[in-house]
Amino acid sequence: MAKCIQCGKDGAKYEHFNGGYVCDSCIGTYFQCPDCGKAFDRDDLVNGDAGNGFCANDAPKH
Repeated sequence: MAKCIQCGKDGAKYEHFNGGYVCDSCIGTYFQCPDCGKAFDRDDLVNGDAGNGFCANDAPKH
């Protein structure tokens, strides 16, 4: 299993858009797109939340 990019714990299962994975304990500190399921840094306004609850890549679909 993958290690969490934030805490280093084994068992991380949420893919970070920029590589690596995030665990259950740390996912709450990230924005997670409901379409693609990827985790984005909360302060990433370019790739992350496009203002409608979806990442910039999936926002045009809604």
